[in-house]
Amino acid sequence: MSPTAPAVLIHDPTLRDGHHAVRHQLDQGQLRDYAAAADLAGVPVVEVGHGNGLGASSLQIGRAALSDAEMLSTVRDALQRARMAVFMGPGWGTCEDLRGAFRYGAQVFRIAAHCTEADVTERHLGFVAEHGGEGQGVLMMSHMASPAQLAEQCALMVRFGAQAVGIFDSAGHFLPEDVQARIAAISEAVDVPVIFHGHNNLGMAIANSVAAVRTGARIIDACARGFGAGAGNTQLEVLVAVLERLGHPTGIDLNKVLAAADVAERRLMSAPPFIDSVAVMSGRAGVFSGFKTRVLEIAAREGISPGDLFDELGRRQVIAGQEDLIPEAAHRLKEKAVTEHPTTTAGLDPDVEDLLVRELRVKPEALAADATLEEAGLDSLSLVELSVLLSELLGSKVSEDEIHDARTVGGLAVLVENKRRGR
Repeated sequence: MSPTAPAVLIHDPTLRDGHHAVRHQLDQGQLRDYAAAADLAGVPVVEVGHGNGLGASSLQIGRAALSDAEMLSTVRDALQRARMAVFMGPGWGTCEDLRGAFRYGAQVFRIAAHCTEADVTERHLGFVAEHGGEGQGVLMMSHMASPAQLAEQCALMVRFGAQAVGIFDSAGHFLPEDVQARIAAISEAVDVPVIFHGHNNLGMAIANSVAAVRTGARIIDACARGFGAGAGNTQLEVLVAVLERLGHPTGIDLNKVLAAADVAERRLMSAPPFIDSVAVMSGRAGVFSGFKTRVLEIAAREGISPGDLFDELGRRQVIAGQEDLIPEAAHRLKEKAVTEHPTTTAGLDPDVEDLLVRELRVKPEALAADATLEEAGLDSLSLVELSVLLSELLGSKVSEDEIHDARTVGGLAVLVENKRRGR
């Protein structure tokens, strides 16, 4: 590519998106050290805050170690050249939170909405414009909308006063051709810079960011060491090196941003993000990476596959803030698993059914799929005995807690099936 290739502005949300990876517990020293290193490297925009943005610190989605005011004032004091950015989702944050961010020196204001709900950003983008800040509109979970829909939503945010608009690949679901189609449509529809924010669930964050640049995006998000939810974000220092090779100026000193990444790894995280099996499951299904812990906990409790649960959540198009739907989706999958194994009562393995009837004196007619274990006649002492018997039968440990968590005869059938499959 020619050395005169268009410049790309790098927007660094390490100190905001990275908060997801550490349960929003970064302290002032950590914020200060990374902000100073990024600033020294020439990173032009440093974003800071709770992982879900201004006003989001709560019991529901996680209490931050610091208040918004503490985070903003700490980072503002550490920056000499870089502009400070904040992120806000209407519903979590309010105009009062934006007013506070102005007071503490924020200059760039990201207002986020679900990919088909840009209308909720009108009031807040208007507020930012009225107070002289740079307002940007971004659409979350953008794989859930077509290129034409995203272009329409971005054009709407420009009418509301956004000075840049774009999309987040929140689930790390996109391939480069998906990004190209969407960025091209948005670029055609608006006359402001276009933003792309990638996640790395399928290992495509750098490739997708390059695809976005080649199709017209001029603001690209990237985090040091990829620090962010799940498998992480586009890796800042790698992106700078790749764009340098492609001839796109970023104004960032590569050697110094590599040093900043070392600071991030040493000070912010126990280990850099990596692509594990759960990341691939959520990326393939198009589910928000932040659901990882909850999905694993509930899948284990219900005796179902985490991959199946991610797929079900993807089919339902569940988004951040809808964590309460995960248990319900898991219960439905568990019921479905029972009905798909009708060869014996409640789907029970014949040997297990015989064990229940012969050894524990359970009546065959009590073994209905939706009957609780207590209704089937299994008291706490019976569960202890059943744990021993099943462990011997299956050749692997089946704990009393696992049996108790199965709750119903149908759940017990699923537990036994999963144990036989080695899950």
